[in-house]
Amino acid sequence: MDERDWILLTKLGEGKNISQVAEELFITQPALTYRVSKIENEFGTALFVRGNKGMKPNAQGEYVVQYAARMLQELQQAREHVYSMENAVKGKIYIGASNAIAQYVLPELLTKFLKEYPDVEPHVFTGFSPYLIDLLIKEKIHVAFLREDLEWLHYKQFLTKEKIYIVSKEAIELENLPSLPRIHYQTNQSLKTMIDMWWSKNFQKPPYVTMNVDNADVCLEIVRAGLGYALITELGLTKEDDLWRIPLTNHLNEPMARETWLYASKESAHYSAIQAFLEFLQTQELPG
Repeated sequence: MDERDWILLTKLGEGKNISQVAEELFITQPALTYRVSKIENEFGTALFVRGNKGMKPNAQGEYVVQYAARMLQELQQAREHVYSMENAVKGKIYIGASNAIAQYVLPELLTKFLKEYPDVEPHVFTGFSPYLIDLLIKEKIHVAFLREDLEWLHYKQFLTKEKIYIVSKEAIELENLPSLPRIHYQTNQSLKTMIDMWWSKNFQKPPYVTMNVDNADVCLEIVRAGLGYALITELGLTKEDDLWRIPLTNHLNEPMARETWLYASKESAHYSAIQAFLEFLQTQELPG
């Protein structure tokens, strides 16, 4: 087996169907099925269960999929070590970031970085903190932009902090919030906890939530339509100057803020491309 087979196996192991994997690998479905059969012949046993919904790994297949994932990780590590040995700033960087960071911060950052280091190939994974932390611990990503302060034994850098706002299409009185329609969206548990604690200290009644949506962008569009208010971090409001807003404040009447930190795995600090990325970020001013 070679690298292409390892990639094929790991993608099938992720639960993707044949058509999805074939499309991602730019091969035909018959060619993919033939390649899987060749791999099974090499091991002398069936590795996948065929069904109406595609192929799923059996017990032997799960073992081989895990082996393929290890081989890909070791190959990538070997490449990065070789690049670092010759002091060449090139290779892949695996970056984890929240959806908001990926949408509002990374495009400009990566554009500037790639102008200086065009031989670097960034790959971005998005999601909530628990998912990204798991990827970082397992060294499936090199660095992670997390919007919370965590205990971390390896590289850690404070980047910025942003206020949390109440936003509405029209001006509203804060004392009326419990009776006004609120638009709620899915977010990290840390932000939800901050907002819930602020609410419990200021109101005796629970919020009047009329809609639950998947993300902050959809939430803002609903607020813009005048259907309710929402609590949104500053980063998502960079293009929302027409909305009424007021920051959340603590018991000292100081604006409450959500921090963004950069984390890197222990091994990542030894790779020239990642070192260049970390040093580059130290020179950048992020929104917030």
